[in-house]
Amino acid sequence: MNRRVMVGMMRIQNLVFSLTGGRGMGMPLLRLTTTGRSSGAPRSVLLLYLDDARGPIVIASAAGADDDPQWWKNLQANSNATLQSAQHGTIAVTASELDGDDREQTWQRLVSERPVYGRYQQQTERRIPLVALSPAE
Repeated sequence: MNRRVMVGMMRIQNLVFSLTGGRGMGMPLLRLTTTGRSSGAPRSVLLLYLDDARGPIVIASAAGADDDPQWWKNLQANSNATLQSAQHGTIAVTASELDGDDREQTWQRLVSERPVYGRYQQQTERRIPLVALSPAE
């Protein structure tokens, strides 16, 4: 997809999310606000998520790009963030990457529900991280 089209679509999604609080978006979306690892400034991104008993799971796919998305790099530097969604409200969260059997089972569930992520994985040699967002204590 053309980068300009993608940026335009993301701006529209952000506006609709802000106006509706994420309700009625037709897909499970959340706004994740991280701290920029270089700037220290807040950085927000809209992400699809998978509901899980421990909290939302977000997918650092970057649409199959070879580099991890910036939001994931920010979380690797500082795992504390803020999540906003229609289902969860606005809460402080701590991010942790899934691994082992937990990651594999969650990945299989994700791909069965949203096959596009399987295609993203085929486009890149990196293993796409799955990130659990648990309420901060």
